Amino acid sequence: MKTLDLTPEMSKIFTEIRKIDIYRWDMREWLFVSFFLQILAIAVFQIILDLLPSTSEFSPDQIVMKEMSFVEYNEVKEEKPVETQDLSDEIIEKDKLDEEPPVNWNNAVDPAMDMNQRYNARLLVNISPDDYPDRAKRANIGLVTVAVTMYIDSSGKIRDVKIRNIRSADGAVDLYKGDFNEAARKILLKKTKLVNLPYATGGQNKDFIWDTTISFTIQ
Repeated sequence: MKTLDLTPEMSKIFTEIRKIDIYRWDMREWLFVSFFLQILAIAVFQIILDLLPSTSEFSPDQIVMKEMSFVEYNEVKEEKPVETQDLSDEIIEKDKLDEEPPVNWNNAVDPAMDMNQRYNARLLVNISPDDYPDRAKRANIGLVTVAVTMYIDSSGKIRDVKIRNIRSADGAVDLYKGDFNEAARKILLKKTKLVNLPYATGGQNKDFIWDTTISFTIQ
């Protein structure tokens, strides 16, 4: 039977270990040993985790990055180079964007017929001194009242105007009805906007009609 040959240093260490009598330890020695063993266990556990192969599951950050790249890819649009487009094509395309389809007045509802609510359209008008027609101004007609019906869509935009009546105190406006017709439409379609919410029923906005009057006065 072979014996283990120890160096003087190792023999000294084992001699000191044999002198340790754990049965005489108090709380201080046990706390120190337990603390040392916990540190040693954590270090061993971390080494084992580092040696294990990584899993193939995606982390939350990776999933988010994939979704972001997907959205970014969808936003990429192929466009025809500007230098290869014909000028006439650009003009036609611009006209298509500016042109709106005509409205169907039969699709608009009348809020005055709704007994469940009392709707009031609030309109903001940007008036200016040149709103009064020049020809009628030179004739000094005075006060002219134009009764109109507006078609306002579900987004609150005034889409069309019908002139119901044009009148003045002495009837002199008859010669200038065309001027006031054009002036009224310009004011309502270009200078007027709805400042409150559009008419809605059942929680859904509706295209609606709204009657009002415009008074033209010479200052």
